[in-house]
Amino acid sequence: MLIEFSIQNHRSYAARQTFSMVASNTQAQRRGEEYASATGNNAVPYVLREACLFGANGSGKTALIDGVKFMGEFVENSFKDTHSTKSRTPFLYHSQWRDAPSEFEVVFLHGESLFQYGFALDSDRIHEEWLFERPNDTGRLRQIFTREYDAKTESYSWEISPTHLKGERESWKAQTRDDALFLSTAVHLNAEGLERPFDWLTRGMREIQEIENLSPFTASRIAEDDDWKARVLDFLQGADLFFADIEVQEINFFDQKQFRQMPEDAQAQLKSLVPDDAKTLAIRSLRKDDAQNNVGLDWHEESSGTQILFALAGPILDVLHNGLTLFVDELNTRLHPLAFRYITQLFCNPETNPHNAQLVFTTHDVTVADQDCISKEQIWLVEKGDDLASILKPFSDFKTRDTGIFRRGYLQGRYGAVPRLAG
Repeated sequence: MLIEFSIQNHRSYAARQTFSMVASNTQAQRRGEEYASATGNNAVPYVLREACLFGANGSGKTALIDGVKFMGEFVENSFKDTHSTKSRTPFLYHSQWRDAPSEFEVVFLHGESLFQYGFALDSDRIHEEWLFERPNDTGRLRQIFTREYDAKTESYSWEISPTHLKGERESWKAQTRDDALFLSTAVHLNAEGLERPFDWLTRGMREIQEIENLSPFTASRIAEDDDWKARVLDFLQGADLFFADIEVQEINFFDQKQFRQMPEDAQAQLKSLVPDDAKTLAIRSLRKDDAQNNVGLDWHEESSGTQILFALAGPILDVLHNGLTLFVDELNTRLHPLAFRYITQLFCNPETNPHNAQLVFTTHDVTVADQDCISKEQIWLVEKGDDLASILKPFSDFKTRDTGIFRRGYLQGRYGAVPRLAG
């Protein structure tokens, strides 16, 4: 479970900003399981099941999710990719930040421990890296390793616990490049003591920035597993899409109806780029007619909202099944408000979310604050300061009793994080 995510000098973020999923003990005990999950860790007894971020277009909501994506991919790939540090994107609108290190840190619960892991990097090297662990049984914070670059000596200062990290520590250090993470390197060299945090950092957080691109994921799972198809159908029927069935078939790329309907010059251009034996998945929905016969409809003829729900079904069901944390940019795009509410309530309900999965989403739909399972602690505001840097503010910082007045107050600009429109 995600506890906190901090970001510094990445895209629209300059100074360090921290997003938290920590639930207050009072609210958690009063509102119950629909609001927060009990962790078993005394340091953070309760964690929110979901949270939402509001902000004007360009305020930094997407940049926060991009930071989550960057961190996970960098942890997974830095050992293999010798140019991965070049992919970082610092804050550009102030000279002090362009060449300064970017920093990412996450606090999370995995297994029976709370972990704190982070790193700082510029385009050439890792400047700092650290990992701490607080096991549930002892409640004591212990240092697993730290690493810090000294520009004067052009070398790293290391501290690796011989008690809490067994194995070929010196070998792992020696094989860690300046532009690679020690965590990534050591795990790829079979450091069993680091597999748990590595597993969560590379699998525990999922992010969706372009929902439309997810249909192949859902379709491929349906094609492989009838049980998965049944779960997707249940999900869609819960959102008032009463399909009798969904058919997924692998076909030649050039046999799909969309290709045949293209102009000849577009077909010719695609044929020059796509191999003759390329495959794709053809999706058809089936509904009952008046005589209870199945009638099929090619997927591209379905409404955009239906296609979005189908695309979301795969990752949402996967996250709920595995107890992961899902970040979604503009979750309510092209969704009916009730379909939007249906998705958010899947995460609030312990029966549909028995593994304590978490949902974090950006939206402009202020009616989300009217939902029973959304409280002040779960609303975050993102806005840009006069220096064009993004700022994260929890709505709980404002002295209001509940979320009931959020809609009017937010649109009136009372809490910031809205467009500054000319009037």
